[in-house]
Amino acid sequence: MPVLRPDYRTFESKRRVAWLPASLLAVGLVLVLALIAITVAAFFVSTASSVAASAVDSQAKVIQATTSPTINETVTAPTIHVSHAILIDMSSGRVLYSSNPDDRCAIGSTTKIMTAILVLESLPLDRLVTVSPRAASVGEQSLGLKAGDQLTVEQLLYGALVHSGNDASCALAEACSGSIESFVSEMNAKASELGLKNTHFANPDGLDAPGHYSSARDLATLARYAMQNSEFRKIVGTESYSITLRSGSAPFTFHNVNRLLGSASWVTGVKTGFTNDAHFCLVASGSNSGASVISVVLGESNWTNTYADGQKLLEYGFKLDQLSTVSSGLSLDNSSSVQSLSLGGSSVVAQATVPCGGGESVKLVTTGSATLTVPAGAQLSSTLELPKTVSTPMAKGSVLGHVVYEIQGKVVASINVVAAQAISKPTLARRMAYCCGGLAHRVANLF
Repeated sequence: MPVLRPDYRTFESKRRVAWLPASLLAVGLVLVLALIAITVAAFFVSTASSVAASAVDSQAKVIQATTSPTINETVTAPTIHVSHAILIDMSSGRVLYSSNPDDRCAIGSTTKIMTAILVLESLPLDRLVTVSPRAASVGEQSLGLKAGDQLTVEQLLYGALVHSGNDASCALAEACSGSIESFVSEMNAKASELGLKNTHFANPDGLDAPGHYSSARDLATLARYAMQNSEFRKIVGTESYSITLRSGSAPFTFHNVNRLLGSASWVTGVKTGFTNDAHFCLVASGSNSGASVISVVLGESNWTNTYADGQKLLEYGFKLDQLSTVSSGLSLDNSSSVQSLSLGGSSVVAQATVPCGGGESVKLVTTGSATLTVPAGAQLSSTLELPKTVSTPMAKGSVLGHVVYEIQGKVVASINVVAAQAISKPTLARRMAYCCGGLAHRVANLF
């Protein structure tokens, strides 16, 4: 009797056919779950990049920087006749030139800078002052005041600063503090307040006296302080002024004793001085093409050299402020000159990748400007400060960082770095593609 055997091939085939729908269903389910996972991940990637700014691959990467400065010229310091001098930048106080700036010297009527600023900070300009016999008797340069004359504080200030009247200075001192001695004490207190380490006053007019001295640096510091007062600036910038000393008398017109004023349109002040001990002195100021500087020369042998040296220093200061272009990344070491650098513009300093951006990037550019004066031998360096991540959406002009400039390790300027164009929020499709790409990359790394 024949033995019947099952057809296993038919059985296996039927079993495979029966399991096929279940396999397809399982694969489909996995794909659906993966799609859901990718969609959810894409949503959270978008949230993370816009809120926490820490999404995957959203780090800002510096891929371009400009490092080549353009310097217009090298400026050589002038040769002057005296050994006690200084030149400072009025806006910052930075020293641009100096020669024995801390030596104590007699200073003559440059003393009246301190006298005037104390009065301006204490008395109203329209206050009437009666001249005392003591004030009227002060010798040397004077307005010719007599005891009993009455003038306003404003008139006496012009007499002290423009004509350099010693009698006007003493009348102001008495009106301000009650006595010359009390006023001198206030002068020295103000000197201490301003950090004038090599200055001591014995009178308000500048006549030679024991213990009456200052230095080129201290006078520059004092003048810089005084020039912040608008009324002081107006008075020391006046070329001539008229006063009627007493009723019925003709007006007395006097011209500024600072002959540098009017010799060039950019000269703005400040004060001359002369005594036997001080010789010829000048504190001068000027402003030209946005640059403002103060020079001090002490102990000159004549007025010709005094004005010539004062003007040379001022003009030297202006040359230092001629514009040059510098971009971030600059490291500069000048050993033999002083250079002025104009920073800013719209230079591209970096580019940053955009989260879920499909390779898109945004240019980062500088905005705003600053002008620096770099002293001889000083080192100028800059640092590009950017965040580790950037976020979307991002508006054009969004501030993303700064270029910080330092001279000898001290921060002197900072310029904003902004987005050069707007970046919109990534679409869901882009975020999904980003996540799929990231997932595929990770899977590939497993094999």
